[in-house]
Amino acid sequence: MTYKPRSLFRLTEDINNSLYLPHIQRPFVWDEEQMGRLFDSLMRNYPIQTFLFWRTKDPIKARRFMQIIEWDAVLSDLYDKQKSAQGVEKVFVLDGQQRLQTLYALFSGTIKSSDGQYDQEAYVDITSGHTLGDDGLLYRLVFSELPQALPMYRLHDLSGRHSQKNAEEVSDEVNDSLDTVLKETEEEKRLRQKQVRRNIGQLVSLLREEKYFWVEELDGVANEYPYSRIRDIFVRVNSGGTKLDAADLMFAALKEGWSDIEENVEDIVGMLNNDKLGFDKNAVLKCIVVTLGQGAELDPNRFATAEGEKLLQTIKDGWPRIEAAFNQLRDVIANSLQLYSDKVVRSYNSFVPLFDYLYHNPNPSPQDIRLMVGYYYKSQLFNWYGRQTDGIINVLHGYVGHPLFDGFPLAEVRNYFVSRGLTGTLQLKDLHDIRLRFIILNLIYVSEFGASPFNVRYKGNEPHIDHIYPQSALKNRLGLPTNEINHLGNYRYIGAAENLRKRAELPAEYFGRLKADGVQIEGHLLLADESREPKLLAFDVGAYRKFRDQRLSAVFAIANKVVNAELI
Repeated sequence: MTYKPRSLFRLTEDINNSLYLPHIQRPFVWDEEQMGRLFDSLMRNYPIQTFLFWRTKDPIKARRFMQIIEWDAVLSDLYDKQKSAQGVEKVFVLDGQQRLQTLYALFSGTIKSSDGQYDQEAYVDITSGHTLGDDGLLYRLVFSELPQALPMYRLHDLSGRHSQKNAEEVSDEVNDSLDTVLKETEEEKRLRQKQVRRNIGQLVSLLREEKYFWVEELDGVANEYPYSRIRDIFVRVNSGGTKLDAADLMFAALKEGWSDIEENVEDIVGMLNNDKLGFDKNAVLKCIVVTLGQGAELDPNRFATAEGEKLLQTIKDGWPRIEAAFNQLRDVIANSLQLYSDKVVRSYNSFVPLFDYLYHNPNPSPQDIRLMVGYYYKSQLFNWYGRQTDGIINVLHGYVGHPLFDGFPLAEVRNYFVSRGLTGTLQLKDLHDIRLRFIILNLIYVSEFGASPFNVRYKGNEPHIDHIYPQSALKNRLGLPTNEINHLGNYRYIGAAENLRKRAELPAEYFGRLKADGVQIEGHLLLADESREPKLLAFDVGAYRKFRDQRLSAVFAIANKVVNAELI
């Protein structure tokens, strides 16, 4: 095993030339917010962990990194047959795919817009770095399909038009341009020029110097690293370790006053998750302290004072009521929302106001539950908890953290987020964001079938997202672009085994066969005419577009009733 530094330039040069992803890697799953956080960490000189590589000549399927990040990529299109062959040397990324794919996209590639129509490049505000934004980041990164003017600096320029210049030369060029367009005092100008020089210097250093990125490489060419051993290593490094977080530190103080509290909280975590979701002790503790009016910040020192001892006693004495509220939250999750997969949960912080409300307003009415369900889907679809989550939760405690005689205050909560510049009401255009496909489809299937497709006995049986009109046929035979194919109007859920049997069968034949076998196809197609006569699903551009757009309208009609519950 070797352990050595690499420059970012060298890493991106190696990608898809000698550096690949093994077929056992999951798809790329980070969103723009996570990509921005990685970039912010690098600009602040924060460590980002070591990459783990494996050099081999074994016949392992080699998957290329995406030059353009597709949010619903067909992984089979990315395999390199030649590099996958026996005897061909290649290096696989065992740990670090999300980070490397992000860096490749930022400095050498692009990402698709949320609707799949445009290729977007990364720009950073080259004057940023001295003031925290609402998202807690110092460095503002944006993606745009259109060229941006300074102070937005295009990251591709570092390996493009500025590749032969040093940091001082690039800084002078940028500052000279900004001097002519910005109206500043001499002191503001001096500070801005200093910040630009610092930022350009950091970017150039990140790209060219060998001190930020470290690689551990398992050399299976020179040494014995068989695939079975590598697979075991891969599972271990990607299953996560035991991390000491705020909850663990708090329990160290809590258990002196109440030895059973950690076990009780762990029981709640297990009950909420039911082996399907990802609640942790932090989430449960946050629910408790927020509900008791102590704020969302989990501070280990909170229980080290006399006030902390009093709070702990309050929790201990009130545990039956706390436990009852968690049981009601579990009922909402399992029976009303029917959440059985992490794929349909964008933020677990969104559950804190629901618990807060149930604690103070137990035994919700059907109307209450309808509004709570609407709140949940709004919070996930519109990413209400994408930044400053503790502050948001503290504000919402004022809305839901007391007895309310008019039910769950969805309209007031929505208006609060709208006042923060976020979306509050679902519109048809929101359904074009294909990254929301899991959440929207879960909503539709629960509404249409009365059950979540993720409610399966074994995780390996979780459903796949299927293209009703086959993806490969639309691309290769009808010549349609990606944004017309990866479209919510063309998506449905399908069982893993059924997906293997269906393959690229055309929709008229496939759904006609299902209907003849007595399978209910209405919940999948959502359109009455096509459900009665599957032969209407003709395979031509006009029929496809008509079906897709009409089905998208049907999806919106169903989602609108659920998400915009306060308006119905």
